[in-house]
Amino acid sequence: MVPKQRVNLFNESLLPPKLRLSFVKLTQLTIGLVVLLLIANLISYLSVSDLTQQKSSLTQQKTSYDQQKSQLENQIAARAASPALVAEVDLMTQQLEVKRRLLGELGNVQALTSRGYSSLLTDLATVSDSSIWLSRIHVLENEFEFEGYSSAPLNVPQWVERLKQVETLKGQAFSTLTMSRGEGEPLSFILRSRVVVEETAQ
Repeated sequence: MVPKQRVNLFNESLLPPKLRLSFVKLTQLTIGLVVLLLIANLISYLSVSDLTQQKSSLTQQKTSYDQQKSQLENQIAARAASPALVAEVDLMTQQLEVKRRLLGELGNVQALTSRGYSSLLTDLATVSDSSIWLSRIHVLENEFEFEGYSSAPLNVPQWVERLKQVETLKGQAFSTLTMSRGEGEPLSFILRSRVVVEETAQ
């Protein structure tokens, strides 16, 4: 038997471990990341450029609209309202307000009619005109109270003179007449009457 001349002391555990990521793969991965970053930067740049253009366009539109607004405001300021039209509108507004209040008093008119005062309402219609608007009629023990509005102070005494001539108010003396005008409202008045008792001669 021939004796062994060499002893094998090599063991696989002595070999260096195998690397999963080689230099080539690491280089490819780095290049891929750089390319992705470049693409992302390019997309961001394009988005920012588009937003900048949109902002510039909107700014120009705003400037144009501001100029148009200023021109329209100057045109409106140059067109002064006619005093006659303003006065007519104010008068119509007052008349509408009076008519609105008059609608609220229709219940009083119906109550007068149901109590047999239709002749009074008929007589009032004969002496009424567009310058007088009654808003309330109150009757208590044959004494009358009229509340309403007028377009001018002189129209009220003229209406009272006509009122004295109607059949249903004969024997009535109009004792008090109060007129007032609130701010932004037509002339209001309150007319009260009392029964005149004629003394019998002794």
